[in-house]
Amino acid sequence: MSSSRSTSPFDKLSYGTSTSSLRRLLPASNDEPASEASVNLETSPTPGSSAAGTGQAAPRRRRQATTAACRACRKRKSKCDGARPTCSVCRDRKTKCEFDTIAATETHTQALKRKYTELLQQKSTFEQIYEVLRSRPEKEAEEIFQRIRRGAEASSILRHVNYGDVLVQMALVPETRFRYEFPYLPDMPIYLQRHDNPYLDSEVFDCALRGAVEQPQPQQQRALPSVNDMLGSPRDALDQRDPYLKPYSSAIVVDPWLDSLTPSNWTLVSSDDNFMRQVIHDYFLYDYDWFTFFHKDYFLQDMASDRPRHCSRLLVNAVLCIGCYCHRKLPGRSESWNPQNIGNQFLAEAKRLFEVEAEVPRPSMLDPEWQQKYHDWECRRLTTVQAALLLNVIYNLNGSDRLGWRYTIRAVEMAHEIRLFQAVPSHVSSDIRCAREFTAWCLFTWQSLSSYHYLKPPLMARPPETPLPDPSKNPQWWGELWIRYPQTPARLPTHHGHLAKARADFWTIMNDFSLLSFSQPHVKMPLDQVVGFYNRLRGWLQNLPEPLTPKRLVLPHHLKVHMHYNCVLIDLLKPLLGLNWSDTTQPNKTLDDAHHEAAIHLETLLRLYYLRHGFEAFDGFLLHFLGSLNFIKINTREAQDNSLFLESHRSTMLLLMKGIRDQSQCHTVAKMVLRLQAHLMRSDDVALLKRFVDIETARLACGPESPRLVEEEVILSDWPAYEIGLEAKAEQKSRGVDFASMVSSVTAEGGGGGYGESTSGSRSSASSG
Repeated sequence: MSSSRSTSPFDKLSYGTSTSSLRRLLPASNDEPASEASVNLETSPTPGSSAAGTGQAAPRRRRQATTAACRACRKRKSKCDGARPTCSVCRDRKTKCEFDTIAATETHTQALKRKYTELLQQKSTFEQIYEVLRSRPEKEAEEIFQRIRRGAEASSILRHVNYGDVLVQMALVPETRFRYEFPYLPDMPIYLQRHDNPYLDSEVFDCALRGAVEQPQPQQQRALPSVNDMLGSPRDALDQRDPYLKPYSSAIVVDPWLDSLTPSNWTLVSSDDNFMRQVIHDYFLYDYDWFTFFHKDYFLQDMASDRPRHCSRLLVNAVLCIGCYCHRKLPGRSESWNPQNIGNQFLAEAKRLFEVEAEVPRPSMLDPEWQQKYHDWECRRLTTVQAALLLNVIYNLNGSDRLGWRYTIRAVEMAHEIRLFQAVPSHVSSDIRCAREFTAWCLFTWQSLSSYHYLKPPLMARPPETPLPDPSKNPQWWGELWIRYPQTPARLPTHHGHLAKARADFWTIMNDFSLLSFSQPHVKMPLDQVVGFYNRLRGWLQNLPEPLTPKRLVLPHHLKVHMHYNCVLIDLLKPLLGLNWSDTTQPNKTLDDAHHEAAIHLETLLRLYYLRHGFEAFDGFLLHFLGSLNFIKINTREAQDNSLFLESHRSTMLLLMKGIRDQSQCHTVAKMVLRLQAHLMRSDDVALLKRFVDIETARLACGPESPRLVEEEVILSDWPAYEIGLEAKAEQKSRGVDFASMVSSVTAEGGGGGYGESTSGSRSSASSG
């Protein structure tokens, strides 16, 4: 019986009456583009297979067409899905996946045409530069050649040649020179402009303020060299002048290991590696040069390599904690009382790890692997000593140096356990030898500095046995800190070795002084011994290396070396004022003259620091100099009422209070100093301060009106505050008056800042011009 039904393959497939292998063509779905429907295929059902519970055939996986396959898939003729940056085939095979095309829509033919065009353009650019080198004057050609050596792009060089005078355009970068303006009075005070003031002959003063105190000079007579002079310098003087023309805060640290760090491998506090890398960068930029406790190169190399020899979880958390104070983009970094502050979280983790590390026992000699275990134990002890010093600094910034000093005492004990201050045996590797000697001197310098400022006998009677090498002859031993300024490809040194050795030599002298002065209470040093230390300090100043001389100093820590020297002279000579003594090398110079000169130099240096770098960036020790000089100004305020330089002195007070206010954004102790010194100022000076310094009234409030924040920031400090003269400080300490008690008494009083008597009961006088 014949059927009237069609016998086409389509009909057979539709009614299921045939097992033909032909597939059914379906229209594209509404949610798919037509182009995709044309390349997405569906297979016919296999015998015995169907969708679950429907009896219909299960669709086969769809594959999207790929415009250009990767190199590996083309080579092995695999079906590449074009996924970027790694296709699924290469991901499964774990092979390197590279594309010749720059976009998923670009074909291989288009990629070849693009590369050909780029080569033609590049060839044309190089040919034009070659023509410029051949035809331009020798000096211009030399400048272009130096730009090529420094890594400048060919197109950038060609733009300078085509669109401007190459000599001027390449010698002068866009204007980035900047200096801060003094509040109240814009000029350097007249009483500082003495012919014997060496800091007014410095290059940083030439670049920052010379034009403000002198009449304009002809171009060829100015201190700054002309363009031709800079181009003719073999050391590229234009780059070398950057520190004199730009604030230090605009620089960045250049170290290849910094970008390789994975800090999350070393801490449980945060997993944000980008943030922690920036925090570590800021620590090295702002604090490492001054408070140096470990060798930077060994630390960064081992941290990047996940090697626990010169690095440890404890040390990394301590570095991250103090780095949070340095990181200007971190809100609330000065809130030491706030448990949500990430800096406090790093501190808590560091404290926990220190308690563990400090109790790790010495390996037993009966252990078969004793030598290796003892070596590892010594390395852990070394990083624990380094971290302890960082923790002491952190507690000082929080106004709790009573707690922080315990870490230094424990660090000295652990250093003796591993014989850190003795000569290193010859069989020890060079990096371990360097790290031990380096840390020994860092510990000695820190305990000497702290002992002097807290009027305590030193923890070490003598420096380490191994002398420090000369940074000029052995710079690798010290490790250099390199920085780069904006719009300048060259990297510049901070002269870390010269700075660290100068500070170690200075505090070796002062360690001897502290042994004689503070080992027994109420012992007054004879005049000849004081003069002997004064002469030793002068010899130290005269032997400073060139980067640290008054003529060349420019970086913040270089300026602070000289500030520290003059602060020590003020304290040293204050008890001797009025005594009959004259300098044998300068017969007309008395002790009074030397004391007065030190005060002049300290004020000059602080003004130069502000002009070049400002006070906003974190500087852990700058507060000491700001507060010391401001205390001198406050305590001589009555004598200034009839002075011809009254307004200049007031200008200095406003500048110093601005600096204290700026530092109060970084750490706790500066907030307390701000309130304390505002309370000692006259009310008219405080009113003037609020006009010229952006400061909230609450920051100056004392007594019941003060914010609750004061109650939460507990001050546990033995620091003798800012009395001038060692005898005055010792007498104040004997009566139990220290920074903590002064802050407590001022906070308890009513009023919001005004002129009041010193807590010590006396108003010190000091020469200030």
